[in-house]
Amino acid sequence: MRNLLIVDDEVYALQAMVEGIDWRLAGIDRVFSAGDAEEARMVLQSQSISIMISDIEMPGETGLDLQSWVLKHAPGILTIFLTGHALFDYAQTALKLNSFDYVLKPAQADQLLKVVTQAVDKLKAGEQRSRTNEIYESVYKRWQTHKPLLTERFWKDAISQRVTLTRPRLKELAEVYGAEIDPNARILPIVISVEEWVREFDLRDEEVLEYALRNAAREMILGDRPGEVFQDHGGLNIVLAYEQDGVVPVASQVAQHCQVYIRECGTYFYCRLSCYVGAPVAVTELQGLLNELMDMERRNIRELEGVFVYDEQGKKPEDRFLPIPWFSELSILFETGKVDDLRERVEEIFELLAAQEQLSPEILRLFYHAMLHVVYPLLHQKNVSVRSLYPGEREPEESMVTRSLPQLKLWSLDLIDRAIPILYPDDHSPMTIVDQLCIYIENHIGEDLMREELASFAGFNPAYLSRLFRKEKGMSLSEFILQRRVDKAKTLLSESTVKVTDIAGKVGYYNYSHFTKMFKKCTGITPQEFRKQSRTV
Repeated sequence: MRNLLIVDDEVYALQAMVEGIDWRLAGIDRVFSAGDAEEARMVLQSQSISIMISDIEMPGETGLDLQSWVLKHAPGILTIFLTGHALFDYAQTALKLNSFDYVLKPAQADQLLKVVTQAVDKLKAGEQRSRTNEIYESVYKRWQTHKPLLTERFWKDAISQRVTLTRPRLKELAEVYGAEIDPNARILPIVISVEEWVREFDLRDEEVLEYALRNAAREMILGDRPGEVFQDHGGLNIVLAYEQDGVVPVASQVAQHCQVYIRECGTYFYCRLSCYVGAPVAVTELQGLLNELMDMERRNIRELEGVFVYDEQGKKPEDRFLPIPWFSELSILFETGKVDDLRERVEEIFELLAAQEQLSPEILRLFYHAMLHVVYPLLHQKNVSVRSLYPGEREPEESMVTRSLPQLKLWSLDLIDRAIPILYPDDHSPMTIVDQLCIYIENHIGEDLMREELASFAGFNPAYLSRLFRKEKGMSLSEFILQRRVDKAKTLLSESTVKVTDIAGKVGYYNYSHFTKMFKKCTGITPQEFRKQSRTV
């Protein structure tokens, strides 16, 4: 449906355009009218408008003012300006404001029909150009709707059962999902672990790329053989190669396919991954073997981007505790700021760790937390926030840092390079926690800022933070927040046409009377009086 809005302060001209022209000839379904810019905004906010015809010369807000608002709040609307003056500067302004056309008054009915028809044609052309995006969205929605397929759902449920997958239970699940599964058939499982995305993606992009990884696994690992590729409830991608004519794929041959798969996925899907290849087992034994492969994946902290074949005879014994006696030495090196000695000692420590046969994920997590325990107290002593280590960046997640020994080493050296200049600057002081807190308040001025929340951000006790803030800024935390909110409100009142009630919400006051009271407390006048004064200056 295409709706038209006509805006003109001349009542008879407005009535003539609304009632005297058969807008259906231009492809318009409904026509709305407004006598000024304020009324027009109300229509635009309540109705779906495709095209707007607006007079330029109107008392109060002009048609150009209205178009500025439209560009911010409804940029898809095509605007046609009307004016009784053939002034070139008006035409220039209209063009700069991205209007569709410019017509002199009094405009003839056929002329208006022609211009509106052209606007409708432009809208249709734009819809045609956007079809590619619509197709993508449609495909994506269909993918979400149909994922997983019935067989995939069967396998997800089958391998996630806490009870043993007996033949009766297998038969029951197969009947529920309509899956044809031979309980006597053997299956070769492969677990695919995405160790790292080499580019930063949002959740939706990661889901699409994971879907692409599974499609590639189906083509490159299974090939022409029957099987299934799916993602289990824990997020691991699993390949099941079925027995065919009494023959199950050989693990060594599958491993070769996995090598090619890893290389191609690294090139085209921006990820590093490893494959864990099992042995042929009956369906009822699949749960146990998958658990073994997943344990292999969890404990592999030395080698990345590899293919690892399950070997029952070569299973490693349970991990033993490995003491880490070096942190008192590292603490001293941090405290003295000897960065070269510190980096050298960390390099030596990781050489020792690499030589340990019983190295486990638990040891990496222990090292990670010990390093933080060394650095964080030093930052706290110097009244510096730990956020100073990663300004404008996301702090690395523990799960990624401790994924492997090489990743932990890179993180440790990077932590040294970030912490030492902050702890011991040559000719500048690091940003204090109070300065960072002021930036945080500025960026969240429209939210309900509680002292406990700010104290949590700073990592301090609320009472101590209040004393520290007053000492550095000469005012209380609440006084500073009030000052920044009022300053923000002043800017909006003098530089925008946003309603005063909306401005109150934008600066963190959801009670309008309270906002007015606090604004007057700081300025001596109400927000309305301030706006009036600022516009008369």
